[in-house]
Amino acid sequence: MSCSVQKEGTPKIKQGVFGSVTWVEGNMMPSPDAPKSAGKKGVEREIQIYEVVTFKDVKGEAPLFEKVIGKLVKTVKSNAKGFYECELPVGKYSVFTVEEGTKLFANNSDGEGKINSVKIENGKVVQLDIQINYKAAY
Repeated sequence: MSCSVQKEGTPKIKQGVFGSVTWVEGNMMPSPDAPKSAGKKGVEREIQIYEVVTFKDVKGEAPLFEKVIGKLVKTVKSNAKGFYECELPVGKYSVFTVEEGTKLFANNSDGEGKINSVKIENGKVVQLDIQINYKAAY
C-alpha cells in the first residue's frame, strides 16, 4: 500500500481515500459592507491518517488538536492545488491536516464522536475533501 500525490484531481488508486484540501480565511458572511474574503484555495499540507479515533483519543480542543493518541497509519502530502490520495487497507480511519507546525486539524465528527472519519471498503475509493477553516468567520 502506498500514498502519492497526482497532478490531476482524479485518483489513480484502487482502494483508499482521495480528495482536496482547501484553505478558507476571513469573513464568510454575506454583507454589502464587509470586505470580501479571499475565498477558498487549494493548499499543500501534510495529512496524517490514523486508525479511527474519537474525542477521548485526542488532547486539546477542536478543531486544532495538540495530539492524537492512536495508531498513525499513513502520512501523505497534498500537492500545490490541494489534491491528495492514499491507498489504504479495509478499515476505519480519522484524517487530520498538520497546521501551525504541530497542531492537527479536523473539523468533522459523526454522531458517535469519530473524528473526520472515513470507512474504506474492499475495492472502493472514498472522496474526503478537507476544508481548513479555523481562520474563517461565518
